[in-house]
Amino acid sequence: MEMKWTHFTIDGNLPGSAWGTGVIGLADFDGDGDLDVIVSRRETQTAYWFERKDDAVWVRHTVGTSPHLAEALGGVAVDVDQDGLIDYVTHRVWFRNPGNLHVDPDAPWEAHPFEGGGHDIIAADINGDGKLDIVCYDGDVLSWFDTSNGLARTIIAEGRDDHGGVAPCGVGDLNGDGLPDIVLPGVWYENPGNGSGEWKRHEWPHSPIKNASYGTCIRVWIADINGDGRNDIVYSDCDTGYSHVYWVENLDRGDNWIVHRLPDPPGHPDTGSFHSLAVADFNHDGRLEIFAAEQEDPDRGMMDAGRLPMKPEGLLERGVFWMNRGGNPPVFEPVVIHEGRPGWHDAVVGDVNGDGSLDIVSKIWNAVGPTYHVDFWRNDTLRKSDGDRTPECFSQP
Repeated sequence: MEMKWTHFTIDGNLPGSAWGTGVIGLADFDGDGDLDVIVSRRETQTAYWFERKDDAVWVRHTVGTSPHLAEALGGVAVDVDQDGLIDYVTHRVWFRNPGNLHVDPDAPWEAHPFEGGGHDIIAADINGDGKLDIVCYDGDVLSWFDTSNGLARTIIAEGRDDHGGVAPCGVGDLNGDGLPDIVLPGVWYENPGNGSGEWKRHEWPHSPIKNASYGTCIRVWIADINGDGRNDIVYSDCDTGYSHVYWVENLDRGDNWIVHRLPDPPGHPDTGSFHSLAVADFNHDGRLEIFAAEQEDPDRGMMDAGRLPMKPEGLLERGVFWMNRGGNPPVFEPVVIHEGRPGWHDAVVGDVNGDGSLDIVSKIWNAVGPTYHVDFWRNDTLRKSDGDRTPECFSQP
């Protein structure tokens, strides 16, 4: 079944005119049954939440300020203090949901210091206690923070040199032992039991892009692509032009793999930075589709240092679904749902309006033009069946 999408602008003129918008928090922050949105802006050192009134009307409110937001990129919506309210975690700071947003949407959120941060921040239950924890990767240190123990930190690995590589869904069981493992570019770390102790290092076949604009960086999603009961790795190159999308087939408990490169989308002969990635049954056909999208980013300055441009000349950024046509291994066909502005950056997925279909919310990092924006893409695909195979790695409901 083919898909239909409708675009709405959440905010077409974010505060500030310079690059740098932190990752989206997507959750029901005010308890009214639909999903709201949080982003931060580096220039204003302020986080904002957008109250959804309906698909076309969103109202901006201030969450709070912090000097740490001047360096923020990663972020996630998660209940940090386990009070039943969804908070927002970002670089070196987390904001506590005041709990009365349904009556006072402008209520201030308390800012709390946080030891983690970096390019990638995601939520996952690392120690199996039924509570979502926080995983951070700053390109050098990979660590997790226990939300059941005052955000106690455990360092999993350090001394690496990536730009990023665990978001948005790089946590999942790869060796079939029922424990969540963690993926970085070219390596995965085996959970020792409850997240504590030594995480054993394993390799998987990742192909870095030579002279990438900002060094090695991927978006990654763990999911069982071919339905054989083993979780595979889906990843896209990002933060560099000439990116590609892959699924890496897990043949045997994370020790043997086959790399499948997906065909590049039609249109422009080159590709940009696929800085958005998601895997889900978006069209209700019982198979997993792969979504990736190129970021709107005119940055070509890295060419002066002998590196690839972020965006090849003449490219109009594309939102792409690789439609799963079935087969063994499955055949994926790229279908472009949008070309040109608005572009995409770290899009997140969730059922925003409660109609049973997964929607997409995206924002911009380095805009083409003077205005910065946040965008909502409503999934208008008709439901075909109730047999969806949707991974669990989504924002809080």
